Amino acid sequence: MLYDQCACDGGDCPLRARCLRYRGERHGRQDFFGAPPFDPASGECEHFADVAALDPTDEQIRTRAYYLWLAAGKPEGRADEHWLEARRALEATRDRALRVIDR
Repeated sequence: MLYDQCACDGGDCPLRARCLRYRGERHGRQDFFGAPPFDPASGECEHFADVAALDPTDEQIRTRAYYLWLAAGKPEGRADEHWLEARRALEATRDRALRVIDR
């Protein structure tokens, strides 16, 4: 979600599929760059914000899995199941914060 970050319309930028400034769902008022800040000569964008930063960390997954385990009554032998369920839930939350794009 973009609240106080300058957004980008993407244009022909090759990084747009991985850039939060393009992919982030916009809420409320939003400022945009006048033109995509991608520099074709260097192949870089000084304002690139990688969507990978929204990927769930092991710590976030561990915490979510722990609460799933508690909610399930602390069963033995289901750690992998809780880990995968926690990861899927966190990834779904991330995906809802990103706009779907045409590739």
